[in-house]
Amino acid sequence: MRPTNKDKIIEAAYESFRFYGYNGTSIDMLIKAAGVSKSNFYYHFESKEELGLKILGIHVDYQKKIVSEFLLNRDIDPLERFIRFYTEGIYAKRDLFLRTGSFIARMDLEQGSINQKFRSVIDEFFQVTNHGVEVSLEDCEKAGMVQDGVDTKLIPQFLIYQFKGAMVMAKVFNSYSPLERSYEKTWDFLLKKELRHLIPRHDELPVRTFSYHDQLKPLLSP
Repeated sequence: MRPTNKDKIIEAAYESFRFYGYNGTSIDMLIKAAGVSKSNFYYHFESKEELGLKILGIHVDYQKKIVSEFLLNRDIDPLERFIRFYTEGIYAKRDLFLRTGSFIARMDLEQGSINQKFRSVIDEFFQVTNHGVEVSLEDCEKAGMVQDGVDTKLIPQFLIYQFKGAMVMAKVFNSYSPLERSYEKTWDFLLKKELRHLIPRHDELPVRTFSYHDQLKPLLSP
């Protein structure tokens, strides 16, 4: 099925916001990239702010799906849930993070402190992720997998923010090293030593090449 003009606008905005930032993207840039007229843009969105909120909302919905699939699925071993979330849901996309950084992190830096509408949606994204990580780690703790002294109530937010920082630094230095160190240190910090061998080394994991269309395809309406 051919993408609608609305989907073209969303995809163009997602790419432009990643590369140039929300503040660095103009309506003229968006309509040129999407191949639509300005009147068609305003038929679908009242403003760039409405479009930004739409994309953030899509990300929240997708994150809920990923968290439910990986972290909250109690049919799967708790450690396996967390490994899948971290490796398949985040770390496999390190090539995308290296090229453009984290979309959510960039929107947070640019708009989180000045636009309450954006702040609310960004907070929801992190709350969804934090809840999933907390549940998964609590289940790991009950199974005797977590190192003594690790507070499973406090550590999820720390893990999220340290990986968010690693994504930013990877983009700044154009290097996988911050992501690799973050990946390895996370497991060293969390897991009992006798379980560390269960975790794939970062150099054993494939780097997947994601296009913007690949990223957005599952988020857009059929």
